[in-house]
Amino acid sequence: MRGRLPLLALFSAFATVSLADTIVGARWLALSPDGSKIAFSYQGDVWVAPSSGGKAIPITDNVEMDDRPVWSPDGKQIAFASDRYGNNDVFVVDSDGGRPKRITYNTGSDIPSSWTADGKSILMMRRLDDAYRGIYSVDVDSGSIHEFFLDQMPIEDPQGMADGRILYGRLGFPWERPRYQGSDAQQMWIFDPKTDKRIQVRNNGYQHLWPQTSASGMYAVTMTDPVASSSPLGKSIGRVTFTVGGTPNVYKIDANGSAKRLTNYSGDGTRFLTASRDGNTLAFERNGDVYVMKPGAEPHMIEMTANVDDKVITEEHMVLTDGARGATLSPDGSTILFNNMSEVWSVPVKKGEGPNKDDATQLTDWAGIDDVQVFSPDGKSAYIISDRDDSERLYKLDLATKKVTMVSTQDAQVDNVKISPDKKYVVYQQYGANGGIYRAPVDGGAPEMIVSRPGRSDLEYSFSPDGRYIAYVETLQGSGFYYWDAGNNVFVVDLTDGKKHNVTQTNQSHSSPVWSADGKYLYFRRDGNLFALPLQPESYSSPESKMKYTKPTGMVKVTIDFDDIETRERQITTGVNSTIQVNPEDGTFFYVGGDGIYRADYNGENAKRITGPGGFELSEDGKSLLSIQGGKLFVTNLKANGFPTQGVDFRGEYTRDLKKTREAAFHQFWRGFNNGFYDPNFHGRDWVALGKKYERLLPSVGTRNEMATLLFMLVGELESSHSEVSPGPGGNKSQSSAHLGFSWDYSYSGPGIKVKDVPKRSPVSYEKSLIKPGEIVLQINGKDVSTNEAVFRDVLNDQAGRDVTLTVKGTDGKTRDVTYEAISPGQYAGIVGRNRLEANRKYVESKSGGNLTYVHIAGMDARNLQLFQQQIWQYAPGKKGVIIDVRGNGGGNTADQIIDILERRQNMNYVPRDEAAMRGPGTVLDVPIIVMMDESSYSNAEMFPEAMRARKLAKLVGHRTPGYVIYTGGFRLVDGTNARMPGTGVWRVDGSSMEDNGVKPDYEADLTPEEFFTGQDPQLDKAIQVLSKG
Repeated sequence: MRGRLPLLALFSAFATVSLADTIVGARWLALSPDGSKIAFSYQGDVWVAPSSGGKAIPITDNVEMDDRPVWSPDGKQIAFASDRYGNNDVFVVDSDGGRPKRITYNTGSDIPSSWTADGKSILMMRRLDDAYRGIYSVDVDSGSIHEFFLDQMPIEDPQGMADGRILYGRLGFPWERPRYQGSDAQQMWIFDPKTDKRIQVRNNGYQHLWPQTSASGMYAVTMTDPVASSSPLGKSIGRVTFTVGGTPNVYKIDANGSAKRLTNYSGDGTRFLTASRDGNTLAFERNGDVYVMKPGAEPHMIEMTANVDDKVITEEHMVLTDGARGATLSPDGSTILFNNMSEVWSVPVKKGEGPNKDDATQLTDWAGIDDVQVFSPDGKSAYIISDRDDSERLYKLDLATKKVTMVSTQDAQVDNVKISPDKKYVVYQQYGANGGIYRAPVDGGAPEMIVSRPGRSDLEYSFSPDGRYIAYVETLQGSGFYYWDAGNNVFVVDLTDGKKHNVTQTNQSHSSPVWSADGKYLYFRRDGNLFALPLQPESYSSPESKMKYTKPTGMVKVTIDFDDIETRERQITTGVNSTIQVNPEDGTFFYVGGDGIYRADYNGENAKRITGPGGFELSEDGKSLLSIQGGKLFVTNLKANGFPTQGVDFRGEYTRDLKKTREAAFHQFWRGFNNGFYDPNFHGRDWVALGKKYERLLPSVGTRNEMATLLFMLVGELESSHSEVSPGPGGNKSQSSAHLGFSWDYSYSGPGIKVKDVPKRSPVSYEKSLIKPGEIVLQINGKDVSTNEAVFRDVLNDQAGRDVTLTVKGTDGKTRDVTYEAISPGQYAGIVGRNRLEANRKYVESKSGGNLTYVHIAGMDARNLQLFQQQIWQYAPGKKGVIIDVRGNGGGNTADQIIDILERRQNMNYVPRDEAAMRGPGTVLDVPIIVMMDESSYSNAEMFPEAMRARKLAKLVGHRTPGYVIYTGGFRLVDGTNARMPGTGVWRVDGSSMEDNGVKPDYEADLTPEEFFTGQDPQLDKAIQVLSKG
């Protein structure tokens, strides 16, 4: 069940920070070679402390993020990653501090993992001149680059072994998900440069994180017992109890893959494992605390302290003159309330004189969300939505005293706040299990539900002028191709008897129902057009059918004849992009059109643009219109000729407390998942306890990167896909490294760069700019080059899309200049990928004697859907079978559309005179199909093969998919952090969850890196074999 994270505890998290604090939340631990010291990341810097505990000393001091420290073999230097130039680069600093030296300049993400045994170079995973990732080393002194090997799958954490071999992780879900079990779990491998061979050490479906190597052996954080997460459809696994085997613990891994557990924790697991080079000491983090141990002995917690200074100014003083949003106008039109920086402000419409005339008054002071909605009828208060008591509830703000009083009493989010026509109630929508439309007396009193509507969908509603009826939009489940595309209708509910009536019945896309001021019509939008629905039958020959407005002289009484009401609608105008607002003075209405805010007559005629586009609100007396354009406030005079618009300037002095804002963001994130995560059982985890656990680590956050990491660690405990968290905006802008259109031969030591491969379609594959494998590039733009970091720093950065001139030495010894437009690394990867897929198709057609063909789907999106249809109807006609490959497909949402295409069957023949017979429909693929998939087929690319097999449309070949299947959405926190949250689960027809439960192939086949990079594909061979047999 949902719980609450007490705000009292939450907002005291940062209060514990002072000079010489005990460090809680150290990350990316690194023991010195002899184990006497430990480096770590904390508050955005790299620190060093005795491994026995004690005072930590910062060895870096930069406003950007410094982390991932690794010691040199002699203990004199520490390499680390920093994003101070916009992307992660590798730096080296003396182990007792000093000015760091930048080592890498490529604008990818370079993170050091280890040093080579000789202490001369740093190991890291990179993507440089090739389309695929590889393990590289960079010489600390010269910047020379060496490539060890490439892999078509993700690789991480290369660790230099004493004998020159490299221990590394292959595949792997994010380390924030240590309990992930599946085909994409990180494996342990060893690469031997002497033999150029790779050996798989351990692969059992569990993550093997932070692999370490030392004189005493290899170590990793892993598990041995499965842990339940997703529940079967309609059932619950209840609360999960973690065994020791089901908890990430430290294991010693032998060369034959056997493992011995060294720690015996249950529940909270170990993280950030590090081993001293001499093999005598291990260290790890657990629940924010650091532990040290001798291999085979019991771990003990150490206490480290630090004198911490803030990396940035934590109180940011700003003068706000734009950025307004969510404004509302007082009943008398004299005052505007608006939102800015998640606070509520007021500013007068008519200004006085003097330099302070634009001063705005700050009415709320809350680090979380304060969002103004409407004025109270008497203009003395306003209704705001705030998260100051956990959920985003409704409050009443006294404008004189600034006192805030809770209105909505349930622990649930609210929105869509209005004042009832009789001015007696404030009305709002509540989300969740008890969702619906509620009202509360404006003079105080308990809220009551007036329309039940459980769920989390927005409810567009409006009251009839007499308050008897509510019109709203309701979705017709099952009426769309996708559940989010379902049609809807406009309903009217009579509040006197609770009966509801479907008044449109077209099951299309309706929105924004609004009543005419005289109560004779109900306006609504459908597909950008505005319709008017007469509430009483009318003769189309009568004068009333012309929709003439007469201002009511008294209280409007709405009467509705519901018989055949759905047949009366009439379209009155087009190009309506917002909810309309009606003016009771003359019956006109206002809306946002393509290039501004428009005013139209009661019947939709004489539409006229009156001001620029933006959100707007019509004043209660209909004399003016408030709008927000580009974050600024404007008031339009609707009574004056030409509708003059005047800006309402404001100036607000605001102090933003960064620490309080981060606290509020933490709580906002926790609350968002608490209210909206698709599984109310939270995959069997205690979400309340997890919130308290990670709240304790807030003081360790000093940068936007660390804030994102902390939240990802929190949500990673749920073992849910599509829950990634990324830092908010900030930092320096990164450069972008250009690509020359060929790969480099790293076995060549210079001078120059030796060309290894030139793919077809590369800019250097054409005659005018032809460069051949084996040739040597001596200079670029007149500068000498080699396989060195200087080539990025001095030549290639920020050159994509620009002409470059290469001085090339041919295999005949002659030199020439070649000029062409450099491309980006992404373009190069696209070229290589396209060539490979084209080669696959030709291979399949050749090996099958022309009977089969091959199509690859790179993503489940609209562009790739169109490309699939182009290819399938270009290559498949006349074939006896088709291989559809979704390996390397990151997902999307087009699986059902593709299946809809593939399920078509012929039902007619069409024969024009003197022409050959044609089948109907024409686009039918009624041949056997193989779907290829593997560990890199994610999300909708897993649903596709599963559904193809369930529909008996295909057999499946390859590897089991990772089980990364869920529907997600995104939201931004008050500090700018971006988060994803799964709101809808996916289950098979048999009721088993697809989340954390990948699709198994009918025919298993492996594809090793050696096979991949020599052009072999045993998985494709297996698909051809199976399909050829029928």
